[in-house]
Amino acid sequence: MAPKKANTLITSTIETLDNGLDSVNPTDGASLIEEWIALVKKEETASGVADELQELHNQLGGQSPDKKKIAQLVKKLGDETTKAAKKADQAYQDSLKDLGESLKDFAKELK
Repeated sequence: MAPKKANTLITSTIETLDNGLDSVNPTDGASLIEEWIALVKKEETASGVADELQELHNQLGGQSPDKKKIAQLVKKLGDETTKAAKKADQAYQDSLKDLGESLKDFAKELK
């Protein structure tokens, strides 16, 4: 991961998620996801996450986003992020763990 870009993206994502469901609109979410897709496609260990991110992006950009499907995808991304934190460089482990927890908490809000 590009250190500065990754740290900035992790921090902004956690802040966005922690502000709650009412503060996030689909367009902003889609833009943030596009940044994540570009970043994780470069990482062999995280390349599988790109598929879930793309599916989430598609849901948010669709005519009728499926809230249940979005919640499932966000939770899965949280689980995958928490797992990836254990294998990540030491510098990213805590931040990725925090991001995973924020994603899972946000998924609960969506239900």
